[in-house]
Amino acid sequence: MVWEIDNPQCNESRKIVWEVAPYLRGRGLDIGAGDFKVLPHVISVDDMNHAQFGFSVRPDVMVNADDLSVFASQSLDFVYSSHTLEHMEDTGRTLREWWRVVKQGGYLILYLPHKDFYPNIGQIGANPDHKHDFFPEDVIEKMPDGWDLVERQERNGDQEYSFLLVFKKINSKNNVRSYLEDRPSKTVLVVRYGAYGDIMMASSVFKGLKDQGYHVTVFAAPPGSDAIAHDPNIDKLVLFDRDQVPNADLGSFLSWQKKKYERFVNLCESVEGTFLALPGRVQHGWPSSVRHVMMNKNYLEFQHDLAGIPYKPQVKFYAVNEEKKWARKTREKMGNGPVIMYSLAGSSVHKTWSGMDNIIAGMMLHSMDVHVVLVGGAECAILEAGWENEPRVHKTCGQWNIRNTFAFIDECDILIGPETGVMNAASCMQVPKIVFLSHSSHENLTRDWVNAYPMMGEGTICPGRSEGVPACHQMHFGWEYCKKDTTTSTAQCQADIPVEQVWTVLQNLLDEAKNKKAA
Repeated sequence: MVWEIDNPQCNESRKIVWEVAPYLRGRGLDIGAGDFKVLPHVISVDDMNHAQFGFSVRPDVMVNADDLSVFASQSLDFVYSSHTLEHMEDTGRTLREWWRVVKQGGYLILYLPHKDFYPNIGQIGANPDHKHDFFPEDVIEKMPDGWDLVERQERNGDQEYSFLLVFKKINSKNNVRSYLEDRPSKTVLVVRYGAYGDIMMASSVFKGLKDQGYHVTVFAAPPGSDAIAHDPNIDKLVLFDRDQVPNADLGSFLSWQKKKYERFVNLCESVEGTFLALPGRVQHGWPSSVRHVMMNKNYLEFQHDLAGIPYKPQVKFYAVNEEKKWARKTREKMGNGPVIMYSLAGSSVHKTWSGMDNIIAGMMLHSMDVHVVLVGGAECAILEAGWENEPRVHKTCGQWNIRNTFAFIDECDILIGPETGVMNAASCMQVPKIVFLSHSSHENLTRDWVNAYPMMGEGTICPGRSEGVPACHQMHFGWEYCKKDTTTSTAQCQADIPVEQVWTVLQNLLDEAKNKKAA
């Protein structure tokens, strides 16, 4: 549809926002935003000269659109502008200035009235302030060199009368037009915003879809996305920061994006919110026995069902050669004895086991050549306290990144830990795993894990579970709905896992590991 006098005007960005949202990651500008900033996190830039249109604006930064000297060169992840360039006298100068502030790898996103779809200068209905009428190539020819044109769209449907250009800044004087490349015919979009454990479970879905011949695009978010950065089953990984697309708008955004793909798989809340009740939602207040009946389903199998692929667990972390080499060298420094990785804590208060120090002490006494590697984020460093003078206990919390940690799993003889990303990453590996279950049941999480030894407190009574219910099936963001054991200050379900039970299993695994190395 070309321009009509009664078409919506002024807020042109709302027509294109969900198309350009993937390019608006990080710190960037909306130049000429007026009163309608494209997304909340973007910095609006305007000169406030809108009196002729009957409204005033309050930009984040008040400067002329062709003078961004308040911003350093290559300091921004993107520059976005809607229906502004046509108002500038010298478009070449303006484009050079906008391009100057974009980082290598960043984007310049331009949404402009199309000469064929919008009244030209002097015609009835034309904007009296327009200095230019553009075809897309008019703008492309004015761009400084060093770009890849990743989007070139002529948009004249649904009350649009514009064109979209997205330039990616590349380290080359040559220009590229990747938008001309052949598009794959069999495509799927998988959306999974989540933590390391969530994204590792989703890796099984990526593999299943790839096995069916799909070109796999994944929408994910840091830091969880670090775990799949080199997954060969992902053809395109698109990252989103927290609140880049506001939560209230995610439905609209994904509805727009999924139209571009043959298939669409949304794994968001495929665990949390579905089989782990969120505070404030009605399921959180159900009787624990009812919640158990409704939510005692296998997480990974359900994700395969959502994707419409056969259930075949194929969870895997893909380390690059440098990471594998680093892991081998790190392992070699520990000698020939068994190496145990202990994942100290997860993302919530209930994911820490109270018997940790007793078990580590037991391993130190059991064998003089055993080494224990403690892993976790910087917040887990406090749990390492007391082992500073034991050279066979390696304190890496906050020092190894998640890819280091996952790569080192291949060098370990045994894994120990609560429901964490580390344990999920190893779920399909042969390495023995002692897993401390908390808000999940064996059916939920470890049912189909390879060589796993799930541990759970027998008879735990807490706000989320009653007699005979083995898991609360609730998300916890603090202690409000999770019972803290008064003796250990850990969750009651973790305090109820006896050290003796864990040690019996671990001792057998240590002996098996030593016998295997001696053979």
